[in-house]
Amino acid sequence: MDHDGAVQHAWKIAYQLVLHEEYSVVSSDSQVIHLVRSKGRELHYIRLVISDYLWGATLSHDIEQGARMLEGMRRNMQAGTAQGLIVYLFYKPLTEDLEAHFREPGLAELGIRLDAATLILPEQQWAGMQPSTFPNLFGQDRITGTPIDEGEEHPPSYWAHKIDQLEQQKEQEVQQTFFYGKPHVTYGLLFIIITVFVLMEFAGGSQNPDVLIRFGAKENARIVAGEWWRLITPMFLHIGFMHILLNGFALWQLGTAVEQIYGSYRFLFIYMLAGIAGAVASFVFSTSLSAGASGAIFGLFGALLYFGTQNKVLFFRTMGRNVIVVLLVNLVFGFVSIGMIDNYAHLGGLFGGFLASAVVGLPRTRFRPAQQIGAFIILAVLLWAGIPWQSF
Repeated sequence: MDHDGAVQHAWKIAYQLVLHEEYSVVSSDSQVIHLVRSKGRELHYIRLVISDYLWGATLSHDIEQGARMLEGMRRNMQAGTAQGLIVYLFYKPLTEDLEAHFREPGLAELGIRLDAATLILPEQQWAGMQPSTFPNLFGQDRITGTPIDEGEEHPPSYWAHKIDQLEQQKEQEVQQTFFYGKPHVTYGLLFIIITVFVLMEFAGGSQNPDVLIRFGAKENARIVAGEWWRLITPMFLHIGFMHILLNGFALWQLGTAVEQIYGSYRFLFIYMLAGIAGAVASFVFSTSLSAGASGAIFGLFGALLYFGTQNKVLFFRTMGRNVIVVLLVNLVFGFVSIGMIDNYAHLGGLFGGFLASAVVGLPRTRFRPAQQIGAFIILAVLLWAGIPWQSF
């Protein structure tokens, strides 16, 4: 294999990493291709280098220089840790003394890890470190996998064009997924809860129990006595300025994201069902007077989790890890603050939102009878079991 063949093979490798492993080509020249991907708080980096020989001192210099560059990328992309691999693609046999250098560990410090490995292209064999040493960087051995278009030669520009097409498809997928709808309902809900809060303040104060009961807070004895609508109205009430400030901010952040993914009609269905499910769970497990949109807001977390089950790659490539971390923090805070926070409403809303999302499904996806009807039955049974039907 000559230099031109090695360049062609390097671009084939880059194409496979973009296609199968969610990498993006950030820069390239006649000798080097740089690829990056972000997985939550982790930054992954691969550098493909075409070479026919390499001095041991040059290898050490490449690793040190690459580590500094990787640290800069980590900071710019606000990643927690960064892991990288320099792959030298040799189109000539590797000498034994240089092969020994590749068996040595790379550089690892302060959240940065950068290693080097070499692939002998004529034999398609690794020398020194193996790809199995880097499980976070390769889902499988994309580098020595089945050749693309075997027997058909293409210049590097061909693969670069195909990579550009993949990048455009990814961007289009993100645009279609996360900007399907506009957050009109979210803004309408914010207007309603702010208006109700102002009216409560003028009526005697949003922290006054009598005012809360008058405006429709969840109060178990009155629900049992026939005021079933108190399973709906609490999601529009808030107790004190900090309560509405925190829930309003959460609704603005989560609501806009969920409504843009699901569209307004699906979003309203999810929000209302989650709010009712949260109120029902609070009624069943807590006797305290309660109000707030937090059950419905946790339902929006449930909607995002459902989205994650249907599109795992895009979910974790964008918001996945942040959503899970924020959700767990809020749940833990609710459990350690028993008596101050109605965590039953949170859990009820979370499950209600997830099931309601499964009922309506995602836009541009085909109807799934078993899943959607099954989710509807489970949600209906849970609500039926918790609602005091004698109050109707």
